[in-house]
Amino acid sequence: MRFIYVYDPLCGWCYGFTPVVMQFQQLHSGTMEFDILSGGMIVGDNRHPFSTMTAYIQREHTNVEEMTGVKFGNAFLEKLLPSEEIMDSEKPSVALTVFKTYEPENAISFAHDMQHALNYDGLSLNLDHTYRKLVRKYGLPEDEFIDRLHDEHLRYETNQEFQLVHNWGITGFPAAILDTGKQLYLCARGYTPLDRLQQTVDNIIEESNRL
Repeated sequence: MRFIYVYDPLCGWCYGFTPVVMQFQQLHSGTMEFDILSGGMIVGDNRHPFSTMTAYIQREHTNVEEMTGVKFGNAFLEKLLPSEEIMDSEKPSVALTVFKTYEPENAISFAHDMQHALNYDGLSLNLDHTYRKLVRKYGLPEDEFIDRLHDEHLRYETNQEFQLVHNWGITGFPAAILDTGKQLYLCARGYTPLDRLQQTVDNIIEESNRL
């Protein structure tokens, strides 16, 4: 069994769902493989300044907080959000690709670290030094990590990941897929509480065992 979490580093609802996925991973770490893929929500011509999303995010972030329990920090809401900083999913997605070459088992945790750095601490995910701070927690070689963040091969791999997610027909985030070894099943679309996620996965496994 493989659980595939499909997310985007700039997605506010993903920020709320990642802790659920981390809890689910803790519950099933001995019996299930876990992977995380980046969806490429804001790349290429879709890139735009945070300020163009200010009104929408100022409204929506309270819904995310109330439903999921995560908190958005003033550094994000009052400084980064109204700024001309460009929203771009590619660099943090490449950072996740790089991280998976070191510690794939901790990739979901690292994804959440990036989300917290953005949405609570108001740090730019476009800047190299943000990642220095984040990888220090894992004891990874900082200079090497930053070098690999600019590796064209890893950038290509990341864009192939975007394409895979697109080919699956997933255009909204977060989402999750359960790979039973026989078939892929969509087990979450949008924010899903832990109990509902567990029930859906149990139902899929039961159905798969009958086939």
